[in-house]
Amino acid sequence: IMLYPNGGETLTIDAGVKVKFSAGTGLFCDGQLQVNGTADNLVIFTSREPTPNPGDWTNVQLYAENNFISYLDYEYADNGFTGNSVSGSTFDNIYMGGSLSLNADAFYFDNSNSSNLTFTYNEIFVANQIIYAEDADGSTVSGNTFGTSYGGYAIEMSDCDNCSFDNNTITGRPNTCIYAYNATN
Repeated sequence: IMLYPNGGETLTIDAGVKVKFSAGTGLFCDGQLQVNGTADNLVIFTSREPTPNPGDWTNVQLYAENNFISYLDYEYADNGFTGNSVSGSTFDNIYMGGSLSLNADAFYFDNSNSSNLTFTYNEIFVANQIIYAEDADGSTVSGNTFGTSYGGYAIEMSDCDNCSFDNNTITGRPNTCIYAYNATN
């Protein structure tokens, strides 16, 4: 089942909730997504299958500003977070650890309007790109641990004026760890 909060509305998922997705399903948000996990009470997005495999469910698609996702374990999906027009969104303490499909990106936001994003204290290990964001002015990437076997850019952010990259660890085999272009300051 795909979930569609109406534009302008908020879908809130409380601490401790485990969301299980059937094959071919995912989460499509045309309103804000608020995932309110805590250090002691995580939210989990996972497969519904009794013996889960990478790619069992599709992914989370975001199409609104000011999403807040915190303390989430994200597993067995075909892809990570995708979408556009996600300005002002925060991704904090998310764990994606090798259970996604081999073509998965962690965060892929195209078609502009991805300014003022915040990525903090995430642990992400995927085969492809970690972060791709267009029009990412004012974004912050801080305190993360990233791993990828992707031969391109681990982090690629365009129009990244006044972006901040601080205290991140990037392992694996990326050709370039951080590529911020059309960027000043």
